[in-house]
Order: sequence, then structure tokens, then C-alpha cells
Amino acid sequence: MNVPLLEVEGLEVAYHVRSGTLPALHDLTFDVRPGEIVGVVGESGCGKSTLSSALLRLLPANGEITGGRVRFKGRELLALSAEEMRRLRGSELAMIFQDPLTSLNPTFTVGTQMLDVQLAHRRRGERGELRRRAAEMLGQVGIPDVAERLDDYPHQFSGGMRQRIMIGMALLLEPALLIADEPTSALDVTLEAQILELVRRLREEHGTAILFISHDLGVIAQICDRVVVMYAGRAVEEGDVISIFERPLHPYTQALLAAIPSHRRRGELLASIPGRVPALSALPAGCKFADRCPHVQDVCLAREPRYAPVDERRSRCTISDPASGYRADAQ
Repeated sequence: MNVPLLEVEGLEVAYHVRSGTLPALHDLTFDVRPGEIVGVVGESGCGKSTLSSALLRLLPANGEITGGRVRFKGRELLALSAEEMRRLRGSELAMIFQDPLTSLNPTFTVGTQMLDVQLAHRRRGERGELRRRAAEMLGQVGIPDVAERLDDYPHQFSGGMRQRIMIGMALLLEPALLIADEPTSALDVTLEAQILELVRRLREEHGTAILFISHDLGVIAQICDRVVVMYAGRAVEEGDVISIFERPLHPYTQALLAAIPSHRRRGELLASIPGRVPALSALPAGCKFADRCPHVQDVCLAREPRYAPVDERRSRCTISDPASGYRADAQ
């Protein structure tokens, strides 16, 4: 557990559009250790899905990794050839995409696609054995009558079942690191609990590390060991899940947690965060959360805060950084 499985250091990603270059990720640094579940949380537009695509080098044609390092098992992923990266995906690095319809081929049966995943990475065994492995995995993610349903096409399944098929497909080769991008967003509460239990069991039985991307803080609290909070393409806070939820440092994290419905505030209006995530084309010069922050001061507007260590955590906020010049007595 002392040597990170995945190390992300100063990752920078930009999108090239007609109007110019949009900085999508900036100075993103974190790691994932073997057998660890690290949550990535933030509002829509904060860069969570861009992060998952960048790690697997699956950015769209106008996306570019412009800086930083990404190491997996000590190998620099950004230096690998396209063929080397293709061999790594699925076998050691796997992805559960948010929308299964973008990943399942509508012209092939589910069984054919699950066999192809195994054959593409030269998994040993006869086709019958590989088919049994596919059926076993579909059963683990809650697909009923798996022997018959392997011969069905994706459109013959509900949205939630398609998502479970994608999860089963990602787990087929028992990858060392699983990147899960909103894997339970299309599932009801009962199925969500089953999938979360499957994720826990995968970690316990196989030592799989998981980067769990979600907007649902309740799910993050249930399943993750550490949390990275993202805002406007940068990490604004990182720490163990208990510290983050009991004593959040960054005002954005505090605002996210305050917006969670609670029976203790029954009858009260739900808290909300004023404003919205800034557009990539109009990022402010200083703290990107400044125009929504109740603690903003002039120093917050002048320059971007450092991603500074705070005890065993990190926070990108002038309040947490003694060297920033922030005046606590001014509040």
C-alpha cells in the first residue's frame, strides 16, 4: 500500500476549439494505491469525465494532454505508443463509462462482445470456457437468466441492465485499476446497493484499486477511502473520507456537504450554491470559486491559491494557506 499504483502529477488537459484553447484540467495531482478506492467528486463541468478519458488516453480529437505525468505501476502512460496503450486498456486498466449505449455495439450480441474482450487480450481457454466466464460475471452483476441472455442484443436490455453489463465487461479480466465514471447513475437504489457491494468485494477479493467518479456524496461516503474534490478543472481538496466529511477545509467542499438533504433539517429549505461553475473560456485570474465563496477577500481575486498541504490533507484555498495573506479577522 506504500507504493502508488497510479500517480498523477501536474496533469494539464486542453480542448482546441474554433475560438481558441480551453484549459480543461490544471495542475491535477493525486495518487491511487493498490486496493484503495479513491473518490472524485464535483459538480457537472468540473472535469471529472475529462480526467477519466485523459488517464486512458481516450480524449476526443480536439483534446490534448499538454503537461504533467501519469504513471501506472511505474510506467509513464503518456510515453506509451497507441498499441502499447491499447494492450493495457481492459487487461490492467479498465473503465466503466457513464453511458453504456456509447460503449456497447448494437449489432453484436452481449455474449459476442464479452468473448471479444477476453480474446482481444489473449485470455487462455476454449470459447465455451470463455462464454461460461462471461455468464458468471453477468450473474455477479445481477443479470437474470444469463445463459439465455448472452445471445440478446443491447437494445433488448433496460438502461440499468446495460450499465450492469458494462460493469461486468470491465471486470472480466480482473484489472489492477478500475476507473468507474458514474457507474450507478442509471440504477435504482436496490441495484445501486448491489453494485456498490460488488465493487467492495472486488477490492477485498482481488485487491483491485478503484477510481470512483461520482456526483453523489452519499455513495462516496459509503465506498471510498479517500476523496479528491474537483472544481473548474483542478483539485481543490484531498483527504481521507472521514476528515473530508467531518471537517471540510475548502469552502466548495463545505458548500457541497451543506447541500446534502438531512432529516435533521426537515422542513427547512435545501441549501444551494449560488452561481455556477465558470466556463472554461472565462476562468477568473484568482481563485476559481471566488465569485461563489462567502469568505472571499481581495487576496483570493489576485492570484490562484496554492494546492498546499494541511496536516495529512491538501487544500487549494487561501484560508488554509498561512503564506497566502488571507486575514481571518476580516470575516
